[in-house]
Amino acid sequence: MTSVWLYVSVPTDCVKVFASYDTATEWLRENDPEGMAVEYPLEDESAPSIVPKRSDIQTLVSAFLKARSILSDYLVPNMPRSAGATVDELMDALTNNDVLAALSRIEGRQRFGLVEVEYNG
Repeated sequence: MTSVWLYVSVPTDCVKVFASYDTATEWLRENDPEGMAVEYPLEDESAPSIVPKRSDIQTLVSAFLKARSILSDYLVPNMPRSAGATVDELMDALTNNDVLAALSRIEGRQRFGLVEVEYNG
């Protein structure tokens, strides 16, 4: 089974995916000697891919235009606004089922989505 090597640095907002141990090691030596990468096995590469629809690009363009509109509304000077509500609107626009399905087909993957973790701090 093929693997990738994942590096995540929360303090620097950096995420890297490496195709090999050697590549990960070399990058870490140069960029984060204290850091480490974790091996992650790839799922079955022989799984049939999903064929994109002609409308998938339009779905994504519409989602990005909606996101731009939401941000433009948020940036209007002297208007009452809520950062939390704006983020919720952006997430709804960019991660709805239609958008995720379009991304899945375009990427040719069986599964695509976000990993959500609840923080109980």
